[in-house]
Amino acid sequence: MRNKLSKGIFFLALSFLFLLVSFSPRLSGGTIGVNTHISLSFIISIIFFFLAILVFVARQTLDAIMIPTGTFEADKRRTERAYEEGKEEKGQIYLISGRIDKPIKTSQVYAIYKQLRSHDIRLGNIIIEGKSANTLENVLFSLEKLKKRGAHDVGIASNPIHLDRFEYVIKKAKEEGIIDKDFRVHRLEVPETPGEHIYGVVSNWLYRYELRKGLAHAEKPWFHKWIKKIISYIAEKT
Repeated sequence: MRNKLSKGIFFLALSFLFLLVSFSPRLSGGTIGVNTHISLSFIISIIFFFLAILVFVARQTLDAIMIPTGTFEADKRRTERAYEEGKEEKGQIYLISGRIDKPIKTSQVYAIYKQLRSHDIRLGNIIIEGKSANTLENVLFSLEKLKKRGAHDVGIASNPIHLDRFEYVIKKAKEEGIIDKDFRVHRLEVPETPGEHIYGVVSNWLYRYELRKGLAHAEKPWFHKWIKKIISYIAEKT
């Protein structure tokens, strides 16, 4: 995405440069006049200007798209949203983030992988991060893989309340120097169920409590496990 922005600015700069060249200042007595007849430089300036406009309004592409695991049903929606976002971009990178359970073929990560492959996504365009068990680990483990590929603009496909949590963790990671300041997240929202929203609201509150001393000193309160079990049960029944 940054390459497109740079290209647009480059064309715009050339446009202004040739526009300046096309003007021929002249002095006449006590007045200053400018010769504005149409010249080759002026025409070239207009061409570069329209090229810049075309670049700026063109559909911006992402360096990569992350699909974090949730429930099997949520995973289907997230994967489809990720595919719809990236299907027009040849060579789009998809990163699946979530713990791989055994046997592997029963895991959520494998189900997402199979769904992407059903859309004819090339094996080389799929990255699997198989260690993370929560949003914090999604950020730390997955973005480390993307950093090695030079990714700065990353889309994350998930429901809105979950994306709020991602943005909070990434903001904290930037403040602590764990993630580069120029890293940008793009929300690829999918519909969420009432249960997912309830679960997300409580989880977001828990994360703010756990990360109050920073990512390096994150700590789960003693009641974390029980609250998670309760809200998971409520989410399933809602």
